[in-house]
Amino acid sequence: MAIRKGERWRCQNRACESEILVLASSEVQGAANPQCSCGGIMKKRYFPPELKTNPAGREARQRLQTLAALTLDLPLFNRAEQDEG
Repeated sequence: MAIRKGERWRCQNRACESEILVLASSEVQGAANPQCSCGGIMKKRYFPPELKTNPAGREARQRLQTLAALTLDLPLFNRAEQDEG
């Protein structure tokens, strides 16, 4: 298991709740999480993933839709034409 510099690990024992800040990266042998001095298991804090969109991705999606419409002989509409109708 890799432990990276800057990570914070927290003891899961509610009586202890110690926290460590990793100052130097290292590789721990085995797949188990580190243990606290009280004997409790330590875990990293969970951060949910962030979903970001890329402007270049939107442009590529629009080009693909246009290409698909031309290939399949579908009518092309842009938002301005749809709003007028």
